[in-house]
Amino acid sequence: MAENGANAARLNAGIVPAYGSAAAVFLALLGAGAAFTFAPFANQKPGVAAFVAAFPILLIAMLGVPALQCLRFGPRILLILLVLRPLVDVQTTSVGLTLKASSGLSLQEGFAAAFALLLVAIWVAESRHSEYSKLPNLFLTVLLGLTSLSWLIGGLGEGARGFARTAWGLLVALLLGPLFRTEKQIDILIRTVFYSAFLVLLTLGLNLSKGVEGVSGDALDQVWRLAGQYGSPNALAGVAFSFFVCGLYVFGRAHTVLGRLLSLLLLSLLAVVIVYTQSRTIGGLMLVSVGLWLWGRGRRRLLYGVVVPLLVFLMASSAGTGWRLVSSFSLTNEQFNPNVLTLQGRIVLWGEWLMKYLHASLFHQVFGLGWGVVLRDFLRDFLAMRFFGSSITESAFLWFLVGTGALGLLTFCAYLFWVLFKAWGEWRKAHDRFEGQFALLTFLAALTFVVEGFTTDLAISPNTNVYLYAVMSIFVFQRLRNTSRCASKVADTRIFKESGRSC
Repeated sequence: MAENGANAARLNAGIVPAYGSAAAVFLALLGAGAAFTFAPFANQKPGVAAFVAAFPILLIAMLGVPALQCLRFGPRILLILLVLRPLVDVQTTSVGLTLKASSGLSLQEGFAAAFALLLVAIWVAESRHSEYSKLPNLFLTVLLGLTSLSWLIGGLGEGARGFARTAWGLLVALLLGPLFRTEKQIDILIRTVFYSAFLVLLTLGLNLSKGVEGVSGDALDQVWRLAGQYGSPNALAGVAFSFFVCGLYVFGRAHTVLGRLLSLLLLSLLAVVIVYTQSRTIGGLMLVSVGLWLWGRGRRRLLYGVVVPLLVFLMASSAGTGWRLVSSFSLTNEQFNPNVLTLQGRIVLWGEWLMKYLHASLFHQVFGLGWGVVLRDFLRDFLAMRFFGSSITESAFLWFLVGTGALGLLTFCAYLFWVLFKAWGEWRKAHDRFEGQFALLTFLAALTFVVEGFTTDLAISPNTNVYLYAVMSIFVFQRLRNTSRCASKVADTRIFKESGRSC
């Protein structure tokens, strides 16, 4: 009896794996469901079949990893799914769209649907229902409602995919945060997610020959860009950068030489991938994030003495470096690249979408045209398909404006800028090392949404936004809990003083 009681106590504390009878049944059902879901994809190619078969096996094996035992059973499964998510990107078609089964459902979309359902179930079971009436969660709740309304406005059938991709990210931002509460849990999540970038590089190695010629507007840049498993250089760059910012946090938290070398190696490989995608936006974000990290770590001599002079040298030396971020703005260029002024033809596409929005009725300007209308108009535009692959509006902000109207765009911007400014303030006045580094990571995640979301459909990119939404969600709930705790202490102090028992 005493031994059983001790085992139960250790189980509740999360010291040993939660492999009870209910968990065994759940794992069996999960494995069967995964096999049934992924079976249509196994007929495509042997490599895809191998990765699909490895997914449930690795999931079950990782549940017993000792480092993850501080997490409760539900959050542990969610974290493992995030770690294994790159496996669903193993193969793409030649036009840059994710490999699909005969039903038209892609591996990414199947994973996102299963993850969302599991997230909702775990959130309900964990009973973390507080702090949803406070800002900025109230913004997300309103935006999720507007996203559902936009689905109804634009047509349930045609707008299903646009609604699902948009709502999925918002659900992650709303429900994931309260499941990871302590410093150790948050640290393990970020560290584990970062090291899962090795799976991204593994799948990239299987698709290493896939690249595209740089196309913009009516001009051909004649630049080979690494696209890999996504078929789109910008998508690959966005995924690599979401891991890169997590890597800066992990490198700063490393306590051993081996940990620093391993994280530095992975950071270097991700940086090489970003350079070869030739994405100017992500390349610039990478340089800015490294600069902010060095500045925040107090390495300002290294920043001003090495990094900044090196960038100035590259800009002033030659346009033939091969990296578009440098060559496009090189001071030795005799002619300025016109594609930079038009943002690779995006301005033309944005103008077309803005005209559609401005010509809509007042109701649609306020509540949006609807996802079905947006996707139907996009599919009619062959030029957009030709130049931008699977992207639609080439801007997350424009996506919300056209889809959910001015009200949706306003709430989306309000959420992002709340996180951006609160994370900046938390970073600048942090009381300990963890708070400062996690706040900096959150600031970089929000900054990525603002900058990258300005030129890509980041809001509907499950392979990228899940990590950014997760970081911002955890920060929001940590911030709200700390604020409530401080307010409670102030109230207790006031009551204590008013009672006359104060010194």
